[in-house]
Amino acid sequence: MSKIEWLLTKRAEECAAFVREQLLANENILRILKRLRKSISPAEAAMAVELGSLQLRARTKFSRAERMLFTKTSLEQSSSERLASYKASRFPRAQKIADVCCGIGGDAIGIGQAHEMAAVDQQDLFCRMAEHNLNVYEVPKFKVLNQSFADFDIVDYDCLHFDPDRRVAGRTVLPNDFSPSIDEILSGIGRRLTAIKVAPASNLPHDLREMVHREWIGERREAKQQVIWLNHPEYPRGAVTCTVITGRGVEQLTFANEAQFRPAQIADHLGDYVYEPHAAVIAARMISGLARDYGLQRVGQGTAYLTGDRPIDSSLLATFKVEVSSPLYLEKIAELVRQNEYGEIEWKKRSVEQETYEQLKRIRTRGVRKVTAIVTPTPRGPAVIFCHRPPSSEPPQAKSSPAKNGV
Repeated sequence: MSKIEWLLTKRAEECAAFVREQLLANENILRILKRLRKSISPAEAAMAVELGSLQLRARTKFSRAERMLFTKTSLEQSSSERLASYKASRFPRAQKIADVCCGIGGDAIGIGQAHEMAAVDQQDLFCRMAEHNLNVYEVPKFKVLNQSFADFDIVDYDCLHFDPDRRVAGRTVLPNDFSPSIDEILSGIGRRLTAIKVAPASNLPHDLREMVHREWIGERREAKQQVIWLNHPEYPRGAVTCTVITGRGVEQLTFANEAQFRPAQIADHLGDYVYEPHAAVIAARMISGLARDYGLQRVGQGTAYLTGDRPIDSSLLATFKVEVSSPLYLEKIAELVRQNEYGEIEWKKRSVEQETYEQLKRIRTRGVRKVTAIVTPTPRGPAVIFCHRPPSSEPPQAKSSPAKNGV
């Protein structure tokens, strides 16, 4: 019996459930394996442990994770349920969509809830897993095709979504090292509305950037993916969008490339608040654009931190109320920690030497107050800013709002 055939059995489902139960009880992996091997083969026990572990990890992405099938790599690369639903909403209604290089079906689950859909992958294992996972989510109308993009006939499909393999010869962010490559995709899609999912760090040639709309999508404080949109009526060519998704909604910021990079002013003094742009804003290189849009200034040259005099409720940035700041002298910082009875310190840094940062983290704390310490360059040299999250920003939440346009 092959791996996928065993994983699809009732026995595998029961064993994976046992593994999850034991792991949640903090049981040792070796003991779990030993107990499983009393009733199933060592190979099956190893598969059950892997699946149960992955199902627990996948709960941050999928509400039905405990019934789904994964591999380690496919789980890492898959879009979350919420992110996939957002992307699916960007395709026009009543369109037939093909999800090419579908993997275990993360994006296909979102697309299939609203559209007639085909999930396509050249790996049989992924096709079998995707079919299972789509059935777990009771996707109404889909088919799974075990084909490469080169062999897939797109003629019956209005829109396409791609998640090309970025690990063909080791992990890569180079578009033409993907499989299929960006050039192969562009030459084969015609004028169809197309979304290509790539890594946040993937850089495109300048001429290609002018042809497409790039969207960086963030979730859970991380930059999750960059999506290259082609032929989308609502996404202008040559522009960039940053989208942050939370449980409360979606918030976006869009700029034309030239507006995106217009520099923001460096602050001559620290305001009452410091702001940390979301990782997706940083990945999209939108820090200056965000600062101008919200009337903020940079804390220093080469740092992502911004400053201003008002709290901001936005998922695009985290707000911190400044308590006290000091030039980066270890003895002075240690004294401030003692004077202010700081206990648990959340250290953050940008553009500061790692050795200095490690020395700061070794400062002994005996107080009870929780605080955030931001280590950052300023016009007067490196500094440490002690601050805390205002109640409305703990934890940071997003408000649903239309996209801001800085073009």
